[in-house]
Amino acid sequence: MKECMLNEVLHECKRAEKIFIVGAGNTGRELEKILKRQKQKVEEFWDNNPEKEGTEVDTVKIYKPYRCCEENSLYIIAVNDAIIKEELYMQLLDLGINLKDIISYIDLPNPEYVKELDEIRYQDAIESLYLKSFGRVLNLENPLTYNEKINWEKLNIKDPVRTRLADKVEVRKWVKEQIGENHLTKWYGVWNDAKEIDFEKLPNAFVLKANNGSGRNILVKDKSKMDVHAVINQLNEWMEQNYAFTALELHYKDIPPRILCEEYLDELAETVYDYNIYCFHGEPKYIWCIKGSHRPGCQASFYSLDWEMQPFSYGYPKDEEKAPRPDKLEEMLALSRKLCKQFKHVRVDWYNMPDGRVLFGEMTFATWAGLSRFQPEDYDLEFGKLME
Repeated sequence: MKECMLNEVLHECKRAEKIFIVGAGNTGRELEKILKRQKQKVEEFWDNNPEKEGTEVDTVKIYKPYRCCEENSLYIIAVNDAIIKEELYMQLLDLGINLKDIISYIDLPNPEYVKELDEIRYQDAIESLYLKSFGRVLNLENPLTYNEKINWEKLNIKDPVRTRLADKVEVRKWVKEQIGENHLTKWYGVWNDAKEIDFEKLPNAFVLKANNGSGRNILVKDKSKMDVHAVINQLNEWMEQNYAFTALELHYKDIPPRILCEEYLDELAETVYDYNIYCFHGEPKYIWCIKGSHRPGCQASFYSLDWEMQPFSYGYPKDEEKAPRPDKLEEMLALSRKLCKQFKHVRVDWYNMPDGRVLFGEMTFATWAGLSRFQPEDYDLEFGKLME
C-alpha cells in the first residue's frame, strides 16, 4: 500500500477520473474539504459504520464498501489507526480493487511518523503541512512570502548556532556572553531526568521547562498544591519527544533534552505584556506586543519602532486596544540589535517587568513554524520582502 502525504495525494488525484475516500471520520472529512478547495471532486465516501451508511458529508454520500472497479479510479484510505487502515486495505483488495489504485493518506503532523522518514522526504512533509495550512502549494523554487521563506529555511539552513539558541539552557549562556546575565531570569537548576529534581530544595513558586521545544512549560505558583508524580511524568514525556518532528523545525533536532527551573514571575502571568521584536538583517523592524500569552483568549498587535499600532496580525487575534508604550522600549531595541546582528531574521523576546528589569525570553527563528496566517494576508508578502 502506497503511503502518501497531502501533496502526493493531490498528485495521485490528477490521474484519476473518480476519487473515493475510504473512511468518513474526521481525517476523511478534512481531506474531502482540502480536495474540494483544490477543485478535486470526491465521488463517494466508503465506511463500514452502519450508522453512517446513506448519510452525506458536504453533499458526498457515504456507502458501505462495495465492488467498484471502474477504470482510472483512486481509493484513498483516510484513517489514522494503523490496524483499521490495514483491515480496510485488505477489504479493498478482496473487493477486487487493483493494488495500484489504492493509496493511504498520511495526515500530518504525526511526529512519530515524521521521525521515521528518510531525510529526502522532509520536503514532502513540509510541502504537505504548508498545503494543509494554507490550501495552496508551497513555492520553494522562488519563495516570496514570509511563511514561504521560513519553510525554505527549515529545509535549507543548517546552522549549529540556531540549534544552540533554540536550546533553552544553552541560549542563556550565549545571552550572558553577549549582553550580560542581568537580563536573565533567576534559575534554580538543570537536570537530565525529572526524577533527579529535589523539589524540597526549590522555592514555593517556580517554572519548570523542557529545553528542547516550544510551549513545554509548567508554572508552579504553590508547590504544596503540585502533583509531583504528574509533573515528573509530563517532563519526562517531553524529554522523549523530539520537537523537530512536530513541524520539521530541524534546528531543534539535535538538542540534548534537559529540564531547567527558573523563577516564577508572578506579574508575568497576570499583567505583563510579551514584547517580541522581529529583526531582519541585524535591525529590529516591528514589535509584536502580546497580551495574555499565558492565558486563554490571548490577543496581540504589531507596533512600529515609534510605537504606532500596525493594521495587521499574525496567528493571534488582533488586539484592537492600544497597549501602553513600554518604559524600556529603547533598551529592548538596543539589546535586540546586539543579539540579532549575525542573523538574516530572528525574533527576540523580552519582558519589561514592573520592578524595572528587562528580561530575555527566547530567540525564535521560525515563528508559528511558518504555518500561520497574516491578516490581511498581504502582509505575508510584506514581511517576506524584509528577508531579501
